[in-house]
Amino acid sequence: MKHRTGLLGGTFNPVHKGHIALARAAGELCDLDDVLLIPAAVPPHKDTDVAGFCHRQAMLERALLEIRHENISALFVEETLPKPSFTIDTLRYLQLHTVPAVDFYFITGADSFLDLPNWKESAEILKTVHFIVFSRSGVENERLNRQIMRFSYEKKDTGWYNEKSGKWIFSSFLTLPSVSSSQIRQRVADGLPLDGLVSPAVAAYIIEHSLYIG
Repeated sequence: MKHRTGLLGGTFNPVHKGHIALARAAGELCDLDDVLLIPAAVPPHKDTDVAGFCHRQAMLERALLEIRHENISALFVEETLPKPSFTIDTLRYLQLHTVPAVDFYFITGADSFLDLPNWKESAEILKTVHFIVFSRSGVENERLNRQIMRFSYEKKDTGWYNEKSGKWIFSSFLTLPSVSSSQIRQRVADGLPLDGLVSPAVAAYIIEHSLYIG
């Protein structure tokens, strides 16, 4: 059996409890051996207040220290890859630098998956990885199913399967903690506490380095 590695990309600006919950849920849903959190160095579609990569890396490292006995870790390779940070470039790097006996499972929300046709080389991405897609509502799930069928996947067992590529898409409902990175940045700007939204080490780092205050 191949080693199963989940890939959760994002800006992590900053990393919060919802990111960790998403990684855990994906691991349980598809029996993943490990999950890699991969921060984007230069997000292609973000024009908001993005902290420097070194800060986002440091916060992610601190957050993961609290769960160091779990199978969740970080990969900071996008800092060394071409900018802006496109998913297909990261996947090609992983294919070149990982043994063949690894299956990659790309973890994302339904909103991002619905935007997949606009991603760089989206057809190649679908040939490269399995997908784990989490949705929050029945309406969103119906749109998600239509999208999956447009990509020529057929319902099979507990997921969707593309016979030509041999790749799966697994979808599930997920109730995440009510938190977002933009909400955290706004709370920092407003001088409000971050209790329960980020790890204490991340909250302390934000204060120490005066991030997101203006």
